[in-house]
Amino acid sequence: MELSRRRLLKTGMLGGATLLGGGMLAACAGSSGSPSMGSSGPTGAPKRGGTFVHGISGGSSKDSLSAFVINSASDFGRFSAMYETLWYPTADYRIEKKLVDEYSVNKTADEWTIKIKAGVEFHNGKPLTAEDVLYSLKTLLDPKTAAAYAGSLADLDLVNSKKIDNLTVLLKLKSGLTNLPEILSTFIPIIPVGYNPAKPVGTGPFVLKEFEPGRQTTFTRHQNYWQHGKPYLDGLTLIDFADENSRVNALVSGQVMGADTIEFSLLPQLQGKAGVSLLHQETNSFVPLQMRTDQAPFNDPRVRQAFRLLVDRKALNEAAYLGHARIANDLYSPSDPLYNSALPQRTQDIDKAKSLLRQAGAQDLHVTLTTADLGAGIVSLCQAFAAQAKKAGVTITVNKVDQATFYGPNYGNWLFSPNLTSPADYFYTCQSSDAPTSTTNFVHFKDAEFDTLYRQAVAETDPTKQKDLAHRMQQIQFDRGGYIITGFYDAFDGHSDKVGGLKPDLSGLALYRYADLWLA
Repeated sequence: MELSRRRLLKTGMLGGATLLGGGMLAACAGSSGSPSMGSSGPTGAPKRGGTFVHGISGGSSKDSLSAFVINSASDFGRFSAMYETLWYPTADYRIEKKLVDEYSVNKTADEWTIKIKAGVEFHNGKPLTAEDVLYSLKTLLDPKTAAAYAGSLADLDLVNSKKIDNLTVLLKLKSGLTNLPEILSTFIPIIPVGYNPAKPVGTGPFVLKEFEPGRQTTFTRHQNYWQHGKPYLDGLTLIDFADENSRVNALVSGQVMGADTIEFSLLPQLQGKAGVSLLHQETNSFVPLQMRTDQAPFNDPRVRQAFRLLVDRKALNEAAYLGHARIANDLYSPSDPLYNSALPQRTQDIDKAKSLLRQAGAQDLHVTLTTADLGAGIVSLCQAFAAQAKKAGVTITVNKVDQATFYGPNYGNWLFSPNLTSPADYFYTCQSSDAPTSTTNFVHFKDAEFDTLYRQAVAETDPTKQKDLAHRMQQIQFDRGGYIITGFYDAFDGHSDKVGGLKPDLSGLALYRYADLWLA
């Protein structure tokens, strides 16, 4: 039986109980359940053999094999093939155990005892042990690693964390974290002691064969993979594409077997094509327009408020997503029970936006919006926003760069830019975006009141008090945050009709669950 994090808190099961077998913590699916779309591709028993070729947006000479550097879809593809985490999100975003066998947590949620699965092997044949888990966490937190998600474990007390036995570790935290499994389920890979990113090995379903940065990565199946019978594929190839038209054409011609998150304007090119199917996924994914709160003009919260009021959300979603999106309110994780649905839906108000800009001394404002062809309607979103801003006398120059430039040294530092985000629950998304310890805070949001509330909320074991704290946090984000979030878009993955094992994913990342894929 699955138990949500909040039910565990309510029933007192956090009080040092050991959770065996099916006891897990849930993430953002909440009451929404599984996505409503149906599965796609052939049905029946999975078949063994063959190589799946995945066409991925992006890729450049700066592509990485490191388990800790994930700046693009191409990097994420390699991560998904080679590495695994202690917990993982399911397709409907429940958090389940991956490399964990069982665990227990104390009443204050600052001491977690974790037993890992026996019999797990790395690609080089080395058995997974407790030392590897501690080494992985130490490597993540080492500044020399430059791990993008190191901030998510800033509260880990490495000095007092220790090995209990060959398969068990005790993780001590500087303060309570009720959502530790969520944090450990994303971009916190388990690597072996002595890991070399130039010759990487993990416990994942595929073993690296060849890597050509910006072009192609090939893998072979992990013969001793711990999940019996998986992966079904003998091989996996990731091909990078610099533009969306080329990627879609490659799918139609059969050069690739899958292309995730198809640009909405290109969907007609795939509909009705022989041998090609579309997997339609309702997601909680969104494309935030990120305003750097530490630089002019966005260092003034009145300007940020004005920009949010420039948006006709329904019209913008139609332009960017062709209607395949739900209206958003500049906040994330709408299906998390902690989501503050009581906040009024923000609508376009040009007069109020103009008034706020006048108060900020920012009339006749000129701002550059830097974007790239990243799929998911991103370029259309930017262009539509620029057109709407003109009504308030704001000039937005859309600076479209290539993907290598967008994901280059300035990634995360553009003054105004979009991004692709596939959130987990509220606290984890907050932790990875604008919490006080976040290292991927692309809006550079810093707010003392918000930081204090965050620390209190993640340590709070009373669900009613925790919800109140989360609502107060969201009020701050709503009033003075740095994100413009207009909609939660559906994802359409194009794939050969011979690809099996696909099912809708709340994250929109179905094609990246490589261990589940098979070819008819």
